Amino acid sequence: MKVTLKDVANAAGLSVASVSRILTNRGRYSEVTAKRVRELAQEMGYYKNQNAADLSSKRSRVVGVVVPLIHTNFADEIIKGLYETTISSGYELLITYLDEDEDHQYQVFQTLLSRQVGAVFMLSLDIPSWMIDKLLEEQISVISLTALLSEQISAVTSNEFEMMNSIVDYLIDMGHKNIALVGDTKLTTNISSTRRTNFIKSMTDHNLAYENIFLYGNDHSYETGYTSVTTGYDINQLPFTAAIATADMVGQGLINAMSDHGKTVPEDLSIVTIDGLQQTEIARPKLTTVKQDFPEIGRIAMQLFLDSDSEKTEPQIIYIPTELIQRDSVLNLNSTK
Repeated sequence: MKVTLKDVANAAGLSVASVSRILTNRGRYSEVTAKRVRELAQEMGYYKNQNAADLSSKRSRVVGVVVPLIHTNFADEIIKGLYETTISSGYELLITYLDEDEDHQYQVFQTLLSRQVGAVFMLSLDIPSWMIDKLLEEQISVISLTALLSEQISAVTSNEFEMMNSIVDYLIDMGHKNIALVGDTKLTTNISSTRRTNFIKSMTDHNLAYENIFLYGNDHSYETGYTSVTTGYDINQLPFTAAIATADMVGQGLINAMSDHGKTVPEDLSIVTIDGLQQTEIARPKLTTVKQDFPEIGRIAMQLFLDSDSEKTEPQIIYIPTELIQRDSVLNLNSTK
């Protein structure tokens, strides 16, 4: 039976992510811990089995990455993580872009088949079910990144409910009761539907009524953040004291809209974003955010494929930890009373 990265992690009493970092010489760990993990991997035959899987593969050394045509910068960070692990394992990346046009979707599918890819990584896509079915029929590994797309395929993602709950918990602890979700709040995509549902659930779990809940927007764009408080609501009488931006770019739009109309953040509006990319650090004020580890999502996803490459395995869901980073964009209303 083939030894996987998860088996080594269980034997070491560590997370899959931690063991992956140690075996690829990333992160900071004590030499004692690193040595123990490497010895366990060798004793259990992890390296040996991985080499055998590589040699027995009948496919080309190519894996496909399918990216939404319209996406935020998170995709670039995930691709970096995928690239690190593919290069070290001898694979190469084939990056393709997908939109809603069915003819284009079929063309992308044919491209993946023609290159005989060993795996296809889906970045936050509501991929048509026919494509998943066809890829699986061709015995191509399909792994979803940042979203739970189907019970048939594995996923490496952040825990969406924990992320949203941590934000709502934090804002309520800071004295906010009327809170808006701004950005992609429609129910037509996987991510938007999940975040909207989790936001409402988290608010109601805190015994807040629907009168305390505000929703605005159809995408993760800067423009949506800007217009949410300039045309969506009266910026001089906002019915909410805090806004959760579904992406960092939405948060930047909120900041600039407030500034352009003589308002300040966080005094007139508190903002928390989801993603935690570099722009949250260079924004003024610096944005409080839930930071997702996108490079690690890419690295773990590729490692998941490598571990399962030589045998049929059941779909897995791996959650990568997130972190709430408190900066300057949230006002503590408790201290202003």
